[in-house]
Amino acid sequence: MIASRRVAATTRTLLSASSVQDVLLANLLLPGRIAGAATFVPPTQRRHFAPTRNAPPMKPAVAMLMTLAVASTAPAHGNDAETFFETRIRPVLATKCFKCHGGETDSSGLRVDSREALLQGGDSGAAVVPGDAAASLLVQAIRRGEDLQMPPEEALTAEQVADFERWIADGAYWPAATAGEPAMQAERHWAFEPVREVSIPADPSGTAETPIDRFIQTTLTEHGLHPQPAADPATLLRRLFFDLVGLPPEPQAIEAFVRDPSPAAYDAVVERLLASPAYGERWGRHWMDVVRYADTAGDNADYPVPEARLYRDYIIDAFNDDKPYDQFLREQLAGDILAQREPQKANYAERVAATGYLALSRRYATGPYELWHLTLEDAIDTTGRAVLGLSLRCARCHDHKFDPVTTEDYYALYGIFASTQFPWAGAEELQSKSLPRQHFQPLLPPEKAEPLLAAGNEAIAALEAAIERTNRDDPDAQRVAQLDAQLKAGTANSAGEGDRGQAEAAKNELAALEQQRSEAQRRLQSKLDKMNARLRALKRRGAPDDVPLAYAVTEGQPADAAVQHAGEPSDPGEVVPRGVPKFLDGGRPIEIPAGSSGRLELARWLTRPDHPLTARVMVNRVWQHHFGKGLVGTPSDLGLRGEPPTHPQLLDWLARQFVADGWSIKNLHRRIVRSQTYQRASGHDAEAEARDPANRWYWRFDRRRLEAEAIRDAMLTVGGNLDRRPASEHPFPPMADWGWTQHTPFKAVYPSQRRSVYLMTQRLIRHPYLALFDGPDPNVSTAKRTSATVPPQALFLMNNPFVAEQAAAFADRMRASSEKARDRIAWAYLSAYGRPVKSDECDRALAYLDAFAAESASAGATREEAQREAWASYARVLLTSNEFVYVE
Repeated sequence: MIASRRVAATTRTLLSASSVQDVLLANLLLPGRIAGAATFVPPTQRRHFAPTRNAPPMKPAVAMLMTLAVASTAPAHGNDAETFFETRIRPVLATKCFKCHGGETDSSGLRVDSREALLQGGDSGAAVVPGDAAASLLVQAIRRGEDLQMPPEEALTAEQVADFERWIADGAYWPAATAGEPAMQAERHWAFEPVREVSIPADPSGTAETPIDRFIQTTLTEHGLHPQPAADPATLLRRLFFDLVGLPPEPQAIEAFVRDPSPAAYDAVVERLLASPAYGERWGRHWMDVVRYADTAGDNADYPVPEARLYRDYIIDAFNDDKPYDQFLREQLAGDILAQREPQKANYAERVAATGYLALSRRYATGPYELWHLTLEDAIDTTGRAVLGLSLRCARCHDHKFDPVTTEDYYALYGIFASTQFPWAGAEELQSKSLPRQHFQPLLPPEKAEPLLAAGNEAIAALEAAIERTNRDDPDAQRVAQLDAQLKAGTANSAGEGDRGQAEAAKNELAALEQQRSEAQRRLQSKLDKMNARLRALKRRGAPDDVPLAYAVTEGQPADAAVQHAGEPSDPGEVVPRGVPKFLDGGRPIEIPAGSSGRLELARWLTRPDHPLTARVMVNRVWQHHFGKGLVGTPSDLGLRGEPPTHPQLLDWLARQFVADGWSIKNLHRRIVRSQTYQRASGHDAEAEARDPANRWYWRFDRRRLEAEAIRDAMLTVGGNLDRRPASEHPFPPMADWGWTQHTPFKAVYPSQRRSVYLMTQRLIRHPYLALFDGPDPNVSTAKRTSATVPPQALFLMNNPFVAEQAAAFADRMRASSEKARDRIAWAYLSAYGRPVKSDECDRALAYLDAFAAESASAGATREEAQREAWASYARVLLTSNEFVYVE
C-alpha cells in the first residue's frame, strides 16, 4: 500500500536521512531520558554510546591477576582489619575470582581457595607485595593498564580498587588459617548470624523524615555525599504507579497530583494502588520470576499443564490479600498437609493449589518420573535460592565450595522432597503408551472427591464396555459384518463360470455392496472415534470433569535418602536422616513425625521469626524492585560468594520490622515508598558521580528501563486496549489430541490483550516477545533480570503488528480527546510520559504532524487518511521512544 511508502518517505525527510532503526535505537535503547527523545531531534545531534574498544590480548601468565590475594604471615591486625577484609576484600574475590580460581579450578596455575595455594601463586608468580600496592600486579590489573585488565568482563568500581590498594598497603592481612577454616569462616558469615536488634541512627541535620532516611543519611554523610532533591510530582507519580501496579498513571490522576502533591495526597495514591487488583499482578510476576513459573512441564516434548495457572492465580491473590509472607511460604511448601488437617475450611482448594510451587519443578526426559533426581534437585535449589538466598545445587555431588552446606545437608532435604508425591503432566510416553497423567490433586476434600472419582472410574469402565458393545451390536457394525459376508460370497460366485452379462451384473452388485459397506463402516467409525476420544480424555485427565484438579503435590511414602556419590542415584552411599542444613538449625533440628515427609516441619523452620535468612531475603527482594538493586546486590545469594550488604543495619532493621508487622509485604511497601530516599530525583551531580558512580549509597534515584511485561502493558493501556479481567484457561488443544514428541514438541503463542502476567509461558520455547525484551528464563530461578540493548528490539518496534495496532489505537484516542491539536499533544504526553508537555516539544510535534500529513497528501491520500496516518506515526514515535520505556 502507498501509505507505507509515504511513512518511509516522510521519516527520511524529517529525520535527516537516518534509518528508522537508528532513530528507534537512539530513542528506545539508550539508558536515561534523552533530550528530545520524542521531539524529533535528528540522529546526528543525539548522544550515542561509543563502542567499547577491545582489550589487548592477555598473556596467559597474567590472565589470573584479578584473582590474586596473599596470606599474610604477620600477626592479626585486630577486629578492624578482619572486618575490612571480610566485608570489602573477600566478597570481591569470591564474586569476581573464585569461578576461575576457586575449588577445583586453577586457571593460569592459580588457586585462591587456601592459604597454601595463594602463597604458591600462579604462572606469573606473586601478585601482591604486602605493604607496596604500586608494585603489586594485582593493583595494576584492576587499574586496567595496557597489558593487565582484570576482571575481564567488567571493571571494578573506583571504590573497590581503592579498597584493594588500602588492603595491600596495610600488609594484605588475611585471617590466620586453621584446619576448619572454611566452615568456621562460613558460619561466621554475616547472613548466617541472627538478625540484629538495630537502633535507628540519630540525624543531626534534622532532614531525614523516616527511619529509612536516617540509615541512608548516615552513609551519605560518611562518604561526603549530598542527596538529590525530591522528584517533581509527575515523575514521582509515574514511578510509583509502575513500581506498585506496573501500569502508567491516567492523565486525570497526574493532573490531580500535580495540583496537590501533599503527603496526604501521596498516601492516598499509595493506598489506592495497594488496593488495586493490578498490584497483585505486578508483584506476583516478581515472585513468579523467582519460582520459575511456566505453563509447561519442561520435558523433552514440553507438555502443557493447563492447571498450572491455578498456582499463578494463587500468587496474585496472595499479594492482593497481603497474605502474611510466612503463611505464603508454608502454604507453598505444605499447603496440602494444612488443607488435609482442616478439610472443612473454605480455603482448602487454595492451599492445595499453592503447592504448585513444588509441582512446577522441571521434568526431564520422556517417561513418568524419569531422571527424577534432577527434578528433586530443581525443587531443592529453587527453595534455597527463593527462600534462603543460597545455592544448594552443587552440594548434590560434593560439599559446597564456599558456603557451609554439606552433601549430607543436601540429602537431608532430598529425603523430604523424595517423600512427596509429585504429579506427572504427561510427555511423549503419554502418546506412545497411552499413559494417563498421574497424581494431579483434587481441589475438593477427600469426602467430596472420592465418590466423584469412583463415579469417574465407573464412567470409564462403562465407556469401554459401550465401545465393545458398539463394535459388536451396533446396527452399523452388524451391517458391516453382513455385507462382509455377502461380499465374500459374491466374490466367490463371480469367480465361477458364466456369460459376460452375468459377470457384469455380479460386478455391479459387488460394487453396490462395497459402497454400502463403506458407508456403514464410516458411520460406525465416526461413533467409535467420538467414544474413544472421550475415553482418552477421561483417562488422560486422570479424573472426571466434575472433579477440579490442581498441578499440586501430596504426601508420598516417607523415607530417608541415601547420599548419591557424585550425584548419581546408581551409586548410593550412607542414608541421611531427613532434616535441614545443620549450620542453620541453631542447635534445634526439626523433628519429623512418623508418617510425614517433613515438608510442614521444613516450612515451619523456614518461617521461624528468628530465622537468620528468610526475612532478610524477602526484604531485600522488595527493596530491589523499588530501587532497581537490592541492599544485597545478589538477591538469591546471601552466602559467601554473594555481595555484602551496602547498608547492613538498614537491612536488619527492615527485616525485624517486617516480622514485627506480621510479615506484611504491603506495610513494607509503605515504609519504602514514603521515604525521601525513594522519592528522590534521578538527576546528575558530577561530584557525587565521581565519588559514587554506581549510586551504592542512594544519593539519587536510579532511572531504569521497564521490564518486558510493563512495556507491553503500558502500550495496551495508552492504546485503550488493555483487558483488565483476570485470564482464564489458556486455549490449549483438546487433551485427546495431545501427541507431541521430543522431535515435534509443543509450541504455541496465544494472542491476548490481557496483562502480560497472563501470557502462556513455555519452558523449552520461550515467548518471542518476552525473550526479546529480557523476560525471565522459566527453567531457572531468576533473581534479577538483565536489561540488554540489541538491534532486534528496534526491529520488533518497527515491524511488529502489535506495536502498530497500539499506536493506531493511541492515535485514535488522541484525536478523540480534543478538537485542538495542542490539547491532543498535551493529553498524549500525560498518557505516554506521565508529565506535561513543554512548549517547544509541542511546537516540534505540530511541525512533524503537518509535514507528515502533507507528504501523505502528495502521495494521494485524502485529508482524513493523511491526518489519521500522521497521528498514528506520531503515536508510534511516542511509544517507541526512550522516555516511554524508562522510569525516572
